[in-house]
Amino acid sequence: MILTERVPLAENEAGELYVEGSRVFLEDLVDLYRQGYSPEEIALAYPSLTLADLYAVLAYVLRHPAEVEAYMERQKARAKEAEGKTGSHRSVPLRERLEGRGR
Repeated sequence: MILTERVPLAENEAGELYVEGSRVFLEDLVDLYRQGYSPEEIALAYPSLTLADLYAVLAYVLRHPAEVEAYMERQKARAKEAEGKTGSHRSVPLRERLEGRGR
């Protein structure tokens, strides 16, 4: 018997990976998993995910660490670029608060 399962990940037009049937992005799941949250705890945080889909995605993450790490780095770079573009449009007090200086 040969069993194959499809990973329930899809890619949007911006190149971001998300769990099919949800608005949950791969990087959010990876971050929580790396922080030590169990799949069951993550599923509680995202009720739109089934536990089976979450386990399938995490299995993919564990089987393809290099590809997932490259994706995570691309997403971090995108976020930093977006932050740079919008940072100058924020007020000084807000910018200081976000950067941890306005306490």
